[in-house]
Amino acid sequence: MLAEALEVITLNQRGAVVVVNDKGILLGILSDGDVRRALLRGATLATPVSKLINLNVISLSNKESLKDRSKEIFETKTVVNIIPVVDSRNKVVDIIVRNPGVRKES
Repeated sequence: MLAEALEVITLNQRGAVVVVNDKGILLGILSDGDVRRALLRGATLATPVSKLINLNVISLSNKESLKDRSKEIFETKTVVNIIPVVDSRNKVVDIIVRNPGVRKES
């Protein structure tokens, strides 16, 4: 539900949440902006996140040079604050965050 996703976004202070299925497989990302747009279109706090997630996810393979690639992504995609790292089955094995020691103001 959207209410649960909003709570996670608030707690992680990254402006987004990575959404996975019960096996840890990456489904998408839900950002603050996605939430605002959904609410303006009539979504409620009970709306399933699966109906709102962004399926166009920037992710990295755990086989890539994560430091170099994530730096490149963060420099060119200023709206991206989190990057899921996935294995060959698209299972999330890590999450890279922009400025890991810095949190958004609440």
